[in-house]
Amino acid sequence: MSSQNFVQFASEHKGEEVEVITSQGTYTGTLEYAGSDHIIIRSRIRGRIVRLAIRVALIVGLFRLIGRGNPL
Repeated sequence: MSSQNFVQFASEHKGEEVEVITSQGTYTGTLEYAGSDHIIIRSRIRGRIVRLAIRVALIVGLFRLIGRGNPL
């Protein structure tokens, strides 16, 4: 999948709960932004809400989570 196709796919899931698998680890949260070189998700780490910027080049998979309750 090209970077442009990925950004289009990711943009369709803004505001939704997602799981992002990268070469550095797996993250879950609400997708806030999808750009040409990074995405931003809002997540909870150690009880705190944080925004994570993840480089598109590191992303192996992005999945929309279904039935996960209230988004962060």
